[in-house]
Amino acid sequence: MPPEPVPVPPIRRRPVATTGRFAAVLGLALLVVGCGRSTGDFGRAERNVVDDSWMPALGDALAKHGRGELVSDFNRTDREGTLRDRAWSLIRPPHVRDWFGGWLVEMQRTRVIPTIDPKFDPDGYYNYLRRDPFRSSEARWNKLIADMQADAQLIGPFWAEARKVREDDRQRLATVDARRDVAAEELRDAYARIDENGRVVDWVWRSMRLRLAAYRRAIDRIMVETPSDRQFDANLAWNSLRQSIEAAERDFPSEPRSRPGAPKPSRFSSGEKVSKP
Repeated sequence: MPPEPVPVPPIRRRPVATTGRFAAVLGLALLVVGCGRSTGDFGRAERNVVDDSWMPALGDALAKHGRGELVSDFNRTDREGTLRDRAWSLIRPPHVRDWFGGWLVEMQRTRVIPTIDPKFDPDGYYNYLRRDPFRSSEARWNKLIADMQADAQLIGPFWAEARKVREDDRQRLATVDARRDVAAEELRDAYARIDENGRVVDWVWRSMRLRLAAYRRAIDRIMVETPSDRQFDANLAWNSLRQSIEAAERDFPSEPRSRPGAPKPSRFSSGEKVSKP
């Protein structure tokens, strides 16, 4: 008979420190990341001690002790690191001058603030695009089309990595279930890491639908403001992006769950559809 699954120990909430020292540290951190994370070559985030060490440490403390979220102390696998690197280009604001949106994304990525991206405005992209000082109205259309094509190129590599990480998580759970000597802390960290990986995938899934909506609105509104024959090419690029997302997510494996809990339906099989132009 297979071994009985080890129950997941409860997570106790501890209040966040409210001393002047903690407030000072938080205020300094918010000031340091005020301009968001810098983007380097090929759309990858530039690494630095603030964004990759200080802010994640602060965010993990706030998530664990302030909001009662799962936080793992495990080292990351190479695939988990690559997953997060590839996710960055897909969750950051599509318009490079949206510094406030970039700041909010960085605060959520490091877990300093709870999930806020569902509240992002799809009209934000067009609002920035129309204010860009292009010398030609056609150049604005070209920028819109180029942004959609760039996103389409990033979809496949991310979801390929997400599938590998999802399989690693399944193997992680299988190993836990097969062992009888799993310590409570080790078990908690294992489930926390699976939850963290799932958060990354879910965020990219939401971000892609936000971008589809943002690009769709930009096409429709720019056609009213500066009509152009480039609308045909823009619609082709939008449909190509939509198809890339749907193809990459098709048959994506459901998230691994612990035995004691009832499995939740996959977000990718919930029946949500993307409207066509």
